Amino acid sequence: MRDFMCSSHTVSGVLPGGPAAARHPLEARLSACAAAGYSGYWLHWRDYLEQRAAGFADAAVRDLFDRYGMRHRGVEFLTDWFVSGDEAAAAAERAAFDAAAAIGATVVNVGADFAGRGIPRREMVAHFERLCARAADRGLAVALEFVPFSDVPDIRTALDFLAPDNAGLVADCWHLFRGETPLADLRLVPPGRILCIQASDAAAMPDGPLAEDTRNRLPCGDGAFDLAGFAAAIDRHAPGVPVSVEIISPRLAAMPAAEAAVESLRGARAIFGGERPRTA
Repeated sequence: MRDFMCSSHTVSGVLPGGPAAARHPLEARLSACAAAGYSGYWLHWRDYLEQRAAGFADAAVRDLFDRYGMRHRGVEFLTDWFVSGDEAAAAAERAAFDAAAAIGATVVNVGADFAGRGIPRREMVAHFERLCARAADRGLAVALEFVPFSDVPDIRTALDFLAPDNAGLVADCWHLFRGETPLADLRLVPPGRILCIQASDAAAMPDGPLAEDTRNRLPCGDGAFDLAGFAAAIDRHAPGVPVSVEIISPRLAAMPAAEAAVESLRGARAIFGGERPRTA
């Protein structure tokens, strides 16, 4: 039986990249996730900083995760870790690592270069190895997300980054299917190195560039992705890893947190297995 984690974006009440990490209070989101049947949550490092700015100490943030039974905990989504000498990037990394320590997470999800800077692969790999070394000093693993509109567009490219013992991958079905990465490529990932599985659905054809279409995700089962095939593949190659539901969508962003939690989990439960979802 799979456990399910909720991505921060699924119940944030906002779309990524806005002035605030979330519209709903953290406690309301965690309460909604618990009531819907989630047993884990990905805290965004920006969200962590907002909690601290609002006066919540680390112990208070962790208490919320404990109170609402979020057994699985992770931190997302770190970018620009490869930009040398950038204080904003360094501050984001510190926040991500501090957030993980605060809630008791062991994995930080990261993305590669979305800006087309043209950094050579060897240089990116070296930056990633240094990031993993810094994470290891904090007892953390780093999960790299392959994204078709980044310089790590697929699994085969991402394999170049897996030398550190604490390095792994995020297997997001949206990026896999939109990037036309074969499901069979999941078998290329060494055992135990898929650290996060993300699930959503989408229309058969993209609506505009992929960087824009990624904000039009659908609940699992409401689109055209071969989610049954994806479920079978992760059963073979990543048994025991919770399914993280990540639905970036204007429709879900407009919902109350409780409705978004129930709506997001219903289809995922049906496809990936587990207990029947609870109703609102």
